[in-house]
Amino acid sequence: MIQRILIAVSLLLAWGAYSLALEPSEKLLFEKNSLYQYISVIEDTAKNERYIRNNKREISQGGIYLNAPDRLLFEYSQISFISLAFLDREPRDVLFVGLGAGAMPRYFNKYYPEANIDIAEIDPDIEMVARKYFYFKGNERMKVHINDGRLFIKRTQKKYDIIFLDAYQNDYIPFHLTTVEFLKEVKSRLKEGGVVASNVLSPFRNKFFDSMVVTYDKVFSQLYIFKGRKSNNFIFIATLKNRIRDKEELFSIAQKIQASKKMDIDLGKIGWTCEHCDDYKTNSKVLTDDFAPVNLYKYQKSGAQ
Repeated sequence: MIQRILIAVSLLLAWGAYSLALEPSEKLLFEKNSLYQYISVIEDTAKNERYIRNNKREISQGGIYLNAPDRLLFEYSQISFISLAFLDREPRDVLFVGLGAGAMPRYFNKYYPEANIDIAEIDPDIEMVARKYFYFKGNERMKVHINDGRLFIKRTQKKYDIIFLDAYQNDYIPFHLTTVEFLKEVKSRLKEGGVVASNVLSPFRNKFFDSMVVTYDKVFSQLYIFKGRKSNNFIFIATLKNRIRDKEELFSIAQKIQASKKMDIDLGKIGWTCEHCDDYKTNSKVLTDDFAPVNLYKYQKSGAQ
């Protein structure tokens, strides 16, 4: 009993300390310890922006501009849409693993209203927050499935043109969504010529990055890496095709997509930041279900360059 009281007091102190960490321009709109995580909704009145956060102030799980909620606030979410330039067709079926604020599925639905969008989100409170605070609304072509991303992919019989992987808990990806076994399941759910877009945090945060490069490279035919200029997030684009697309080709295709859809992100410029995984030299180990020490790596400083 005493132990339970001490744990409860510790959680309340930690909770209170986090609330006090807000900037003067920030205000707390909502907070809850869900079944899976601490969730807060913060509004920055100076920047006119709203975010979902766990218990790390520097990491947001999603966000919007309050005066333009249909635009993509974060750089990594904009870069993820370069995945369109790796398809030889318009996407008809798309899967998002991780909902966050719902900004990316909403954006996709805006420019591809005929595409079918599935979203696998493990936490029902995240869906509630996305609907209440971030203007997310499902429709007949955009549906949320409350389920673990790996289980959803394993059980679904559907195949997709693009699969977006953006499931985080604080600043790390749950280990079962990082392994070679999981990526093989993802690969099996792609249509011919399909593409995976994965949001990966900077290699300077932990040593997980190098192992992810090796693991993706082992499963997919080609792996391209896009580095954010502002956020230091990286987007991995993994494809089934053997042929390598160079920067000039990507720039040309991305510009045509941007112009035809009248998108408000500079896809052509993003295309120029592409690097092939062969440019990364690492001897890191492949992550497997038996070897995925993500929770250890996140506390270590990376030596990646």
